[in-house]
Amino acid sequence: MNQQVTWEIRAKVYPAMHRVAMFAAGILLCMISAIATQAQTNLVANGSFELGPDGQNQFTDWPLVAGADNNSHYGVAAVTSYDAAEQGTNYAYFRGHPTDNSQDCLGTYVTVTVGAVYHISYWLGTDGPLTNGAAMWGQIGPDYGLNPNDPPLPPFFPHSATAMPYQQFSTNWMATMATPTLSFHGVNATNGLAVTNAILLDNISMVLTYPPLKSAYSKPKSLVFTWPFTNSPASPYRLQSSTNLLSASWTTLTNVPVNVGTNNQITLTISNNSSMFYRLTLP
Repeated sequence: MNQQVTWEIRAKVYPAMHRVAMFAAGILLCMISAIATQAQTNLVANGSFELGPDGQNQFTDWPLVAGADNNSHYGVAAVTSYDAAEQGTNYAYFRGHPTDNSQDCLGTYVTVTVGAVYHISYWLGTDGPLTNGAAMWGQIGPDYGLNPNDPPLPPFFPHSATAMPYQQFSTNWMATMATPTLSFHGVNATNGLAVTNAILLDNISMVLTYPPLKSAYSKPKSLVFTWPFTNSPASPYRLQSSTNLLSASWTTLTNVPVNVGTNNQITLTISNNSSMFYRLTLP
């Protein structure tokens, strides 16, 4: 390490900002601050099924509703003495038991930025024993019906002799198209078995997320920023800078990131006695 430069690394949390790094060069100190990702808008309309009305096949703001070929039974219900919502007072239930390989299917369209990364989360449970092939599958991509070519979401196979409490399922997905279909496909039994208990689905969200921004000092006066490569030709994430962490005005740097291994990388020359905050953003 250069004897003329003193580097000090600290960790701080600012709850309403992107991940940010701040640097002061020369004889000053360098401080790297881990900033929590700011709150993002849920792209799934009525993801907690609170808009009602309750009832079979009642899915407000979910434009894609297609039941199984036979013995279809799914909809929205309010909290009762034996069922519960993971969030709010409503939840979706899947109680269909088709005699073939069809499912009760529910889907919606989301608008995203190609190349950006999104965090998809949802909660699943049951209201009683389910041991006869009960399953819930999910996917996101161009298709509504289950398609092995579409990116799958974590599945749920609730084969249990007792009711299962809600569990959170989540994954990150890089957008490859501007308007994908997010869908769920469930059955509570196979071979037409008339099982009265249901798979419960609630609190579905899809939010924009930002890759972790890392930095390293490179002699004599350079900072190297890296973040995971998203395999997007558009390479949508850009590095911004500001002299004030809380400023509403940030400057998007014109430096184009280069692909180095599994990361995007930008190298900046720093000046003495200067300080600057950096963050990732979407244009």
